[in-house]
Amino acid sequence: MSKLQSINPSNYEVLGTVDVSTEQEVKDKVALARNAQQEWARLGVGGRVSLLRKALQDFQDRKAEFALLESGEMGMPLNEALGDFDASLVYANWYLDNAEKYLSPETTFENDQEIHQVFREPIGVAAVIVPWNFPFANFVWGTIQSLIAGNTVVFKHSEECPLSGKFIEDMLSRHLPKGVFNEVYGAGEVGDMLVHQSIDMIAFTGSTQTGRYLYELAGKKFIKAVMELGGSAPGIIFEDADIDLAVSNVCANRLLNQGQCCDGLKRLIVHESIFDRVVEKAAAIFIAKKLGNAEAETTEVGPLVAKRQLDLLVAQVEDAKAKGARVVAGGNSLEEKLGGAFFEPTVLTGVTKDMRVWTEEVFGPVLPVVTFKTEEEAIELANGTAYGLGAYVFTGDKKQAERVSQAIESGMVSINGTNYIMPFNPFGGYKNSGFGREHGKYGFEEVTRIKVITKNKHGKEL
Repeated sequence: MSKLQSINPSNYEVLGTVDVSTEQEVKDKVALARNAQQEWARLGVGGRVSLLRKALQDFQDRKAEFALLESGEMGMPLNEALGDFDASLVYANWYLDNAEKYLSPETTFENDQEIHQVFREPIGVAAVIVPWNFPFANFVWGTIQSLIAGNTVVFKHSEECPLSGKFIEDMLSRHLPKGVFNEVYGAGEVGDMLVHQSIDMIAFTGSTQTGRYLYELAGKKFIKAVMELGGSAPGIIFEDADIDLAVSNVCANRLLNQGQCCDGLKRLIVHESIFDRVVEKAAAIFIAKKLGNAEAETTEVGPLVAKRQLDLLVAQVEDAKAKGARVVAGGNSLEEKLGGAFFEPTVLTGVTKDMRVWTEEVFGPVLPVVTFKTEEEAIELANGTAYGLGAYVFTGDKKQAERVSQAIESGMVSINGTNYIMPFNPFGGYKNSGFGREHGKYGFEEVTRIKVITKNKHGKEL
């Protein structure tokens, strides 16, 4: 049986291995999910919530253990991993606390003779495939609302964090009936095996290329698909913005998890009158960040998830350099110096639209900065991408903030540093950033199907 290695990107040491799932094992896991689904649905929302609360408490009790594993396995600085764990539990508990409200029957019409109600029922067996960048959060976001709704789940985590996936499976197996949550292990070929089985829904977070393939497959199978795909979020700083607030927020959003965040701010668009000040302040913040082993408590920026990700980032930055970009801060791989998949926090100016750092999704601590003169030009630059997940606007003019936010082609917009990523808000994008939404009532709607039941009020009670 082939093994999947977990490699620590801070030093390239092997942390452990997990058996890669065979095709027969994938089929068996889907069959288990199918057999368990109706009984799981019959438990009702309250019964499912009760079991999931116990599982989440178990996770809470082992927070430190999981955060250290997450940090070692994919390079998230330990303090960030601890914070991400807490934030993920906030989401999970919001789902549990609000499930009855959003999954209860909705009365659409009632008079003395009859009542019309809309029920939300589970879809069935959901194949959930998530990436490596937030191992615990991606599990919570991808599965908990579906499980609450009465679906059973066959889950595949990324091949970059198999030990995190195994930890999750082991924890849930203690609390949920057999077959309700099932996990398979491996790279893309295992995910492909999974989605070709007898499933009722695909929930995928990852690249646009893979998402397009899965969407086509879902169409052929005639099943539901929810896709949260890539992003290249713009940040726009207007001349009347609070520069210190804007730069602080920009840097935080660009450097979170080493810049490996789908909706992280990836392109900065600055009014020409304040361009030099913004670049100087951003570069100072980037240069001051402490790089090091992700498991060290003092580390602010850890390694990228893997050598392959480092190699891709190097190629993107070298392309920018070759085409005339100016390196204001960073710009280099630190692999030889630090012994892992490290890259300097980097600020680039002189960026043009033909550079890969502008046209591609950049998963790393690299910030390309360009100038604009007019509001219309800023909007054009912001929308000049195939993606449309998040966006960030900084201005002291409320009317301008409203105009620009409505003109930007993205599923989410933050104005002056507000956080749109909240458990009650829908999360998802426009264009090549996918479709469907996670969180809030919107997430429950995505993982259920609607049934209308109408009845008169004068029938005989049995």
